[in-house]
Amino acid sequence: MSGFFKPYEGSRPFLFISYAHRQSDAVLDTIRILHEKGWRLWYDEGIPAGSDWPANIAQHMHSCERVIFFLSARAMESHNCYSEMKTAARMGKPILIVRLDNTTPDENWKIILDGNTEIPLLDSAAWRAEEILRSGFLPRRLHRSWTEQISWPGLGLVASLLLFLAAAGTLAALTTGTWSPSPAAEIPAETTAPRVTPTPVPVVELGEAERFFAVSFPDKQQEQAIRRALDNPADAIYRWQIAEIPELYFCGNMSVGSKAAVTFDADGTCRVNGAPVIQGKVSDLRLIESMVKLERLALICQPLDDLSGLSGHRLLRELSLAGSSVDDLTALRELPSLETLHLEYTGVRDLTPLEALPRLKTVTVSRNMLPLRWSEQAAFTVVLIRES
Repeated sequence: MSGFFKPYEGSRPFLFISYAHRQSDAVLDTIRILHEKGWRLWYDEGIPAGSDWPANIAQHMHSCERVIFFLSARAMESHNCYSEMKTAARMGKPILIVRLDNTTPDENWKIILDGNTEIPLLDSAAWRAEEILRSGFLPRRLHRSWTEQISWPGLGLVASLLLFLAAAGTLAALTTGTWSPSPAAEIPAETTAPRVTPTPVPVVELGEAERFFAVSFPDKQQEQAIRRALDNPADAIYRWQIAEIPELYFCGNMSVGSKAAVTFDADGTCRVNGAPVIQGKVSDLRLIESMVKLERLALICQPLDDLSGLSGHRLLRELSLAGSSVDDLTALRELPSLETLHLEYTGVRDLTPLEALPRLKTVTVSRNMLPLRWSEQAAFTVVLIRES
């Protein structure tokens, strides 16, 4: 059995865990996984010795936002579990039922549990935890922020130094100036990016009903790419799933489920995994705008006149616009986590808007884009691709 861990105590939204103590092993192994993944949860190991047990339970039940109940024959025999779930139902708390056996609730329990989401019986704690995460029951507001996960005591001088370096790096990136390399110049391939503070995880707030609205795809191109990203070839896809997609690749009329780098032939033909990119159009980017968890995105050979829809992607680390019609990068100033940007065969001539990006390390360009304009003080490196 995993050892006990400290339950959440605080004023932010959290989960209340209800279970039979005789099944602590299975329950703790499951909720420890959720705890380690950053979810705030409270279970009765957080009750101090000698305190008023019923009052403490009632207080946390009143304060919690949602309840996870581990259903079993032993839990249904527990007076404490029955009292907790009856209170949760009376308060209107959303309840997620996680089965630990195939017992059938009696009529009293059915009155309490009917209408709530249920996770079927699974053999391992890891599978139970994964199914809980996949259920859509946990809104992002129940997840610990990056500031909650930092151990602040003892940082002292080190923290001050890091903040100083971050400020200095940002100031350097904002310094204005111009420099135009000659078309034949080879551009250095390495640089050191300034250290910056972490980017908070974006939150997509969806109503309970809205979370389970099936997505209507604007075109076959997006449907193919999104289904591949979710490994879901046929079933309905819901709004909450769209918000969780970490990477997405569009290449003209072809979707690519690979992280392979984009390459170009001598005649300028764009290829991914050796396959030529077919010219085509993604007609509506509103679905992509809602994917705030994206870390990698490719919009290759797309007619992109407006990049403002990308401004909400605060976790985006790698972006490819290769072969697209983009020529203005101003909207990309709102991508604080961006590290790598592919601009080969675009109409871009001015890279100065990118100097506001504190984490940007590499910008790849092609010879047809030269000369380019950017500041000598820019923290990123511009890499000219070699063409055979």
